[in-house]
Amino acid sequence: MTVFAWILVALAILVLALTPLRLRAARGQRGMVDFSGWVLNLHSLTLGVGLAIIVLRLLDVHESTPATWLAIICLVIASLIGLSFLGRWRGSGSRHSEHFAGDGWTQGPWLSQIAHIGMAIGTVIFIWMLLGDKI
Repeated sequence: MTVFAWILVALAILVLALTPLRLRAARGQRGMVDFSGWVLNLHSLTLGVGLAIIVLRLLDVHESTPATWLAIICLVIASLIGLSFLGRWRGSGSRHSEHFAGDGWTQGPWLSQIAHIGMAIGTVIFIWMLLGDKI
């Protein structure tokens, strides 16, 4: 299970690095919903704290129950915010709204969907591993 946990940590770090890049690159583009900077910072902070606690647990630095719960809470908050980022791809549906074709990295929302839905699934797996004392 430890190897699987390290793989999930690596994927989460990739999401942590790419999400701000993609959101900041798409800021102000037509057809794209913008998010406030504090929401992006909260997403990055909570995911970073949650991952740091999990890494410390994987390295056998701590076994603290309050730290475990803090990691779970941080990962849940980060996952919910990340899933809300998927809403930026929805058009307003009004007659004068413009459709967003792509962001230079992909032609549509599939990369964000894979990353954030995968992170939500990874959060559930992390919660199971932490509460089940698998790591």
